[in-house]
Order: sequence, then structure tokens, then C-alpha cells
Amino acid sequence: MTRDAINNSILDVELFGLKAPFGRASLLVYFYMLLYFTLFWAWIFIKLIIYRPKVVHACDIDTVPPCLIYKLLFRKKLVFDATVRYAMAFIPTKSKFLYSIVNSFEELIGSHADVLVNGWKNELKTFRRRPKHCVTLMNCPEDYFSNGIKSASKNDDVNLRLVYTGGIRRDRSLDKIASAIESLKDVELVMAGQVMDKKLLDILVRIPNLKYKGFVDPREALDLEASSDVMIGLYDLTVPWNNSTSPNKFFEAMMCGIPIITNASSELIKEEDCGLIVSYDDTDQIRDAVVTLRDNTELRRRLGLNGRRAYLEKYNWPKMEVELFKLYVSLLQDSKEIFSSKPSN
Repeated sequence: MTRDAINNSILDVELFGLKAPFGRASLLVYFYMLLYFTLFWAWIFIKLIIYRPKVVHACDIDTVPPCLIYKLLFRKKLVFDATVRYAMAFIPTKSKFLYSIVNSFEELIGSHADVLVNGWKNELKTFRRRPKHCVTLMNCPEDYFSNGIKSASKNDDVNLRLVYTGGIRRDRSLDKIASAIESLKDVELVMAGQVMDKKLLDILVRIPNLKYKGFVDPREALDLEASSDVMIGLYDLTVPWNNSTSPNKFFEAMMCGIPIITNASSELIKEEDCGLIVSYDDTDQIRDAVVTLRDNTELRRRLGLNGRRAYLEKYNWPKMEVELFKLYVSLLQDSKEIFSSKPSN
């Protein structure tokens, strides 16, 4: 299937119109989860019965239970897209019983799917049980600059603008980043994202060269990234999931042609030579990396160009999209052609 055929496809989108509570930290959260997920799963199952698709693509564990039941009852095909391993990402390893239950459930579903889709090559290794067919489709963005959109102008007020777009939370080392840049001249840090720790935000906004833009939509986040010089993203690698995935922010930095300062996916960063590796909680290393990129514009340009080249050659959505549609065609035709080649990585 060609990209033109993909772009000319028309589909209907239906939304589950029940407003559920979000972000409430209390024991009632488990009651809400049980109640709303039961209603959500029933709604999905009814829609599947009405439309009777030959292939169902379920993203993450929170959508897959009714899809698996539908597959087994009506002998249809199921694609399980494990974008996030919920046990590894959200359940502390010290909660061994709950962690084991959720992780085992994910693996059980993964082993019964016709195809298991993962977002990064290391993610597949987290599944002890898996189906015969597995495909890697990375969470790469569309090209921001491909549709006649002009590149956002860089900020001329400072020599270096850092950007962070993501949740305002403790496990992103934002306090260390803020401390690292607080005393630096000609450096500005722009942040945008959902506030998940109000006390942390209150501390961060006191820093003169740090600006918080609020919770912005994806296009506004890309605007901020495209108008910045360097992206920064640090991840707590004691969380199992952070060791197994490659954040989509890395691909956004590549797409924007700007280097990234990070402690994660060092193999990818070194292979493409598109950023600097630092320790998660080492303020001095973070500061040194920022100073290096502030003072060495040629290095900054080279790393950015390397990332942009890697994006155009490997890490872009058009490539992933074609592979996804080949997968669908293969399943609809009961063909094994798509599985005869190695997945993209």
C-alpha cells in the first residue's frame, strides 16, 4: 500500500463519551478504575459486535480485554500494541503481588495475540511469553516541517534555550536540571506539561531563567521544541520501564534537528551521535553538558544535524505507517509475507 493510498483513507472515530475522574490520589481510585473500566470495556465489546472487524488493534492493557474476548469468540485477528508495560511503568516493584498480577496479565494477553507490537527493540525482551509474530513500530512523529510549515524562529534573547515538555514530576530530575542552570548566564529553560507535583512546580518557577508555559497541546509543544536549541529529558532508570523503552521526545528532538541531553537510551544517542549523556542526578554533569552546548555552537549544530538525518532515514512516522499497513494487509490476507522480514529498529 502506498502512502497516497494511506493518506486518502477515510475512517470514522467514535469516542466513549463518559467523563471519568482524573488524577485523584486516594483509595477510591481503585473503585473508580473498576467501575469505569467495566463500562468502557462493555462499550468496546458492543462496538466490536456491531462492526465485526476482521482485525482488532488494541493499544495497551486498558483496551485489550474485550478485544481478546471478541477474538476468541469470533475467531478474528488481534494486534496487541504494548505501547506501555503498565506493571513496569506504574506499579512500584515493592508492590510485588500487584506487580506480578498486572505483569502476568500483560504477558498472557501478549502470548494470545496474533501479533505483538512493541515500540522499541528492547521492549520485546520484557515479555517472557510472546506470540510467534512480533513487530517493532516506534512512536515517531510526523515531520513537522514537511507540510509547508516554516521552522519556528529561534530565541535571540539568550545563547541557549533548553526545552522540556512533559509531566512536571519528581522522577524527571527537574530539580537537578533547575539547579544546574540557575546560575548560568545566557541560558534559559522553557518547560511545558501537566502539573503532577504542585510543590515541585512552586520551587521551579522561582528560578529567574526558567519559564513554565503551562499544559499545552501537542502542536504547541512541538512549536516550543522547534524554537529551542536543545531538548533535555532525564529519566529515573530504577523504574523498569525506563530501561526498556525509548521516549518519543528523543524522536521529536531528532525531527526538530536539535540535540538532546539525557541519561536514557544511551545506545541510541551514541549510535546516532545526536546528544550528550549525563547522569540522572548529577547536577555538575548536567551543568557541564549545558555549558558545552552553550559555548560550542558548532557541536550543537553537528549533533542536531545528525539527529535530523537519522530521523529522515530511520525514525519517522511515514516509515512506521507503511509497516503498520503492511501488517494489516498481511493479517487480512492470512499472509506471512510481512513476518518474513525483520522489524524496523
